[in-house]
Amino acid sequence: MIAVDLSTIIDFYRRQQKLACNYRLALCWRWSKPIEVRKWSAMTAMNESNIAIVVHGGAGDIPLDRRELAEQGCREAATVGWELLTSGRSAVDAVEAAVRALEDNPVFNAGRGSVLNAAGRVEMDAGIMDGRTRDAGAVTLIQHIRHPISLARNVMEASDHLILGGEGAEAFAKKMGFELVSNDYFVTERRLAQYQKRLRAGTADTVGAVALDRAGHVAAANSTGGVSFKLPGRIGDSPILGAGFLADDRYGAVATTGQGEHIIQAGLSFLIMRLMTKGLRAVEASDRVRSLFIESVPNGKAGWIVVDAQGGVAIGHTTRNLSFAWRVSGLETMVSGLE
Repeated sequence: MIAVDLSTIIDFYRRQQKLACNYRLALCWRWSKPIEVRKWSAMTAMNESNIAIVVHGGAGDIPLDRRELAEQGCREAATVGWELLTSGRSAVDAVEAAVRALEDNPVFNAGRGSVLNAAGRVEMDAGIMDGRTRDAGAVTLIQHIRHPISLARNVMEASDHLILGGEGAEAFAKKMGFELVSNDYFVTERRLAQYQKRLRAGTADTVGAVALDRAGHVAAANSTGGVSFKLPGRIGDSPILGAGFLADDRYGAVATTGQGEHIIQAGLSFLIMRLMTKGLRAVEASDRVRSLFIESVPNGKAGWIVVDAQGGVAIGHTTRNLSFAWRVSGLETMVSGLE
């Protein structure tokens, strides 16, 4: 198990991208145009029993004939996580279960239904983080495991490593008792048709979740099949700590989606978390991060979901669409949509 201190990530991205320049950040904030997330956000009063979950089904150009299915899939996955939270289970349990549900849903680009790479095979990535311990685990280039997110959790809890990839990750999975399945299991008729017609599926249906449990602990998780027709061995943002996901009980949890190269370049999850370390709530951080992201990656394509330590949630994106579902303490029903 590896505990990751937020300061380590901050130092890394400061060195790599020089985003810590106060003057530059001040300009970004001064001239930012806030993304409209407030209508999809909820803030709740601070108390020990607050719970919250947010699920995303991907950011991008979601085809009209897939939009209702995408929203429904997000609602179903968020409901799975919500039921665990209301029963007293942990945020880690909730985000893992929500993402497993999405990995089983062929509508999404994760698990069964993942896109094919240039060689005609499925390669998947996933990552998960526990905000209580700041332990994290991730896997890359997975070809034979039904639920990459559960394997990522095993890396977090049962190994001394943070990321395992390819054959080594699947050997670890076998040791942990995971069933290995044929790569054909993940290939749906829709994805095969896209591959055969050389249609790019875009980046509209990777998946993720963030949650806050009754004990005040947060967690984040992501899973993806990557980008269609990617070169074999390509790794996106989903398994990269500080880019695709981040969780810290002191501040909150973040999961991202979109063009992985853009998200990694910006360190998007880190950017959002850093705003929350300054005292911003989920909605405020989501409002402000858009300009920071575009400053770092002009025309960057990404989406994000956020939960803060007090139970506030927010979503945002720079793409045409983002499918999502969320619920917080005090709401009688799940909120979902595609904006």
